[in-house]
Amino acid sequence: MEAAGGIVVGLTGASGYIGGLLLDRLLADPGVAEVRSVARRPVRRRHVRSGRLVHLCADLRDAEAPRALEGVDILYHLAAQVWAGQGPAALPQMRAVNVDGTRNVLRAAPAAVVLASSASVYGAWPDNPLPLHEDYPARPNPECPYAAHKLASEEVCAELARSWTVVRLAAVLGPHADARVARAVRGYRFVVPAVRGAPQAVQWLDEGDAVEGLLAAGRDLKGARQAEAQVVNVATTDWLTSTDTARLAHSRPVELPRPFLIGASALGRRLGLAPFGADRACLVGGPLALSVVKAEELLGWRPTRTSAQVLAEALERDWRLSPRLRPL
Repeated sequence: MEAAGGIVVGLTGASGYIGGLLLDRLLADPGVAEVRSVARRPVRRRHVRSGRLVHLCADLRDAEAPRALEGVDILYHLAAQVWAGQGPAALPQMRAVNVDGTRNVLRAAPAAVVLASSASVYGAWPDNPLPLHEDYPARPNPECPYAAHKLASEEVCAELARSWTVVRLAAVLGPHADARVARAVRGYRFVVPAVRGAPQAVQWLDEGDAVEGLLAAGRDLKGARQAEAQVVNVATTDWLTSTDTARLAHSRPVELPRPFLIGASALGRRLGLAPFGADRACLVGGPLALSVVKAEELLGWRPTRTSAQVLAEALERDWRLSPRLRPL
């Protein structure tokens, strides 16, 4: 469906964190004739004024979603429910959005798909090797439904897409970060939680590097002469232990038994004392650092910032000025 003057790109999740940054880059690209966007919320006014954006406010499961994206040259699928709600219906609802929504938008039959996945699909386990390569088995922690949903979405992509790349992103951080992530980073100034007896290896990926990694995956698919099907890690080349993080935050690591940390996190979330609960606390239960050798060799992509640089800058930032904390 390549239009005169460029390609037609589909994008889900443009009203979210990384999706909004990716939309900026796509609309600035003279090789993109049109961006067709689907998200639950409106996009920012500056995006609409570009004249090359067609945006639909819809749930991923709506019938209108695949129709809006039908036959695009490449689909960047970023939309997902990241945080679990509370109550008995919360998890089935979250899975329906993330997995069934992925299946629905892929009915648009795009020529190629870049699926934004997560490092969390590997799971944080004490026996994880360092670093984790793409051929290592995915073992999501049972406390993290988001990770399980991302892995299921990868399987849907492999089933339905003609040509696809799954991009497993490390934890992304930058000036536009989500308010919950910002709150967790501020907490490092007081204490860095760790699981007793389990090594820790955490990566913080700069938001700009994350966007460039997704774009590099798209360029690779666009230039492919035959159908592609692959998984690529996008992360930093370094990682931080709990001691490293505490040193940067001028605080101290506190090691706790895993059951206590998971239980306390779940309770804190229910009481509104913590930005998230066991679903993210479990991700410090073992080393979770990814190799980027494949991204360098296949996509020609390499991070410009280290985890230490990204976290140090975040610790100094005044998060009250973050765009993600202000209305559209």
